[in-house]
Amino acid sequence: MTANPDTLIKGCLQNDIQSQERLYKLCYPDMIKICYRYAKDAAGAGTIYNNAMLKIFKGIGNYKEEGKLMGWVKTVVVHCCIDYCKQQHAFKPLDSYQYAEDISIKPEVFNKVSAKEIQQLIKQLPGATAAVFNMYVYEGFTHKQIGEQLGISDGTSKWHVSEAKKILKQKLDRFSETELKTNAAG
Repeated sequence: MTANPDTLIKGCLQNDIQSQERLYKLCYPDMIKICYRYAKDAAGAGTIYNNAMLKIFKGIGNYKEEGKLMGWVKTVVVHCCIDYCKQQHAFKPLDSYQYAEDISIKPEVFNKVSAKEIQQLIKQLPGATAAVFNMYVYEGFTHKQIGEQLGISDGTSKWHVSEAKKILKQKLDRFSETELKTNAAG
């Protein structure tokens, strides 16, 4: 049984446990995916999601109904992901940095790699680099916004994105070579 958002919000404002549970379950499928992008494992993703929902239940009175409820929930979840990353990873400012040249990946690689496999490759990036890359690519933050959120410079943010692209390209190139050798042998 699906409750409408207004009913859920009213129930949550009254600390109704059933309303909170329904909102928790309603948000879970979409929001846990976001949490997984920032956590290395299921336990970390669960921690982020539970912290986010706790903030949502405590702050539901701040929801202004100016947008969609799920948009507001996503904003809270993303901020909890960022907080989690700040606790887990040291974001060190870089005095000097070099950006990789324009990185191009052979288009045919994407025909052989699933979105899930790409997400697994992103999880293999160093923690701080993965966090910045996710904020930039998935959440659409600018380098300035990332810097403000993580307490780093725009240049450090740019370096992390560049480094992530460089590492991902290397991994995708190796993946492509392995696939080609497997197909040639088979």
